[in-house]
Amino acid sequence: MYDPMDILKIMSIEGMGPCLYKNLIDKFGDPEQIIPRLKSFSTDDKSIPSGVLSSVHSGKYLEFFNKHRQWMKQSGAHILTLEDPLYPDILKHIYDPPPLITFLGEWDLKDNNALAIVGTRHPDHYGKRITRDFTHSLVNLDITIISGLAKGVDSVAHYTAVRSGKRTIAVLGTPPDIIYPAENQALVRQICNNGVVLSEFVVGHKTAPGCFVRRNRLISGLSRGVIVTQAGDKSGALATAFSANEQNREVFAVPGNIYTGLHDGCHRLIKKGAKLVEKVEDILEELPILMQKCSPQLNLITEAADLKDITESGKLILNILSKEPLYVDDILQISDLNHGKLMSVLLQLELKGYIQQLPGKFYIRKI
Repeated sequence: MYDPMDILKIMSIEGMGPCLYKNLIDKFGDPEQIIPRLKSFSTDDKSIPSGVLSSVHSGKYLEFFNKHRQWMKQSGAHILTLEDPLYPDILKHIYDPPPLITFLGEWDLKDNNALAIVGTRHPDHYGKRITRDFTHSLVNLDITIISGLAKGVDSVAHYTAVRSGKRTIAVLGTPPDIIYPAENQALVRQICNNGVVLSEFVVGHKTAPGCFVRRNRLISGLSRGVIVTQAGDKSGALATAFSANEQNREVFAVPGNIYTGLHDGCHRLIKKGAKLVEKVEDILEELPILMQKCSPQLNLITEAADLKDITESGKLILNILSKEPLYVDDILQISDLNHGKLMSVLLQLELKGYIQQLPGKFYIRKI
């Protein structure tokens, strides 16, 4: 396992991101080798971003590294790397998982079955009510709620969860020492008592608009699905929904008043294929792993044979799998699908909770 401090040093380099980090790991191997190797590059070398090389040659990254470590010591925060057993497995499925996460609070097994709730920063009475009602119903089924700590819908979802004494996760678009908006300082303290506040950014780094776009992909990446309770046509919540779609997560949208323009974003998502939802059951029926978990409380029964939301290729794979582990190459040979198609189908089935991947690329059927 790599030394987390070596990874923190690398991510302290200005301009470093998940994709560049992965490329450097592929090129140089052990993280311990990356900074020494980068120091051997001329600042004129075009194969590495100039800002990255400048930060390495000037030693500026060490300033951020030390600031981050000092803040962690003062705040009691922790870091997770991709190799850490506690790193959320579902997040590893996304295209560019962060090599390092800094977090306050504690992870829980319940967080493996989480849903995101996002929306406008300026919800009307209807939007606030919908957000509270959906959040309250879901957390009472012990489903963790994830959001982005922004004003409006995000804050309503977080507050509803903490006031119910249930778990919620806040994903920051800023370094972990900066709470934005500042008015949510008290909310963050409450979340840390029974949840997690996390960031992929390093203390001291500047916050740019693009940081919140990167934040959005983590909200969806940590979730089984994303619920948009209210969003206008230009709402930032749509970016989270689009990230969810790219990550093969389910997207749900609540319809609203067609005359105000405050719900146009939700309506656009529905037109593009998001599921229109009016009640919690509408969400759970699309996610068998959550339906199975929650059916005793809801008095709902999911028949394993009822596979309306599964493609023909998905049904084929489910018929091949059983409770006995089967190696991916054997599935490939039996199914006669091409490799890319098979991996896409396996990911979809896993995210929906029909199957489970075991170490060594073995798969079993769960329901």
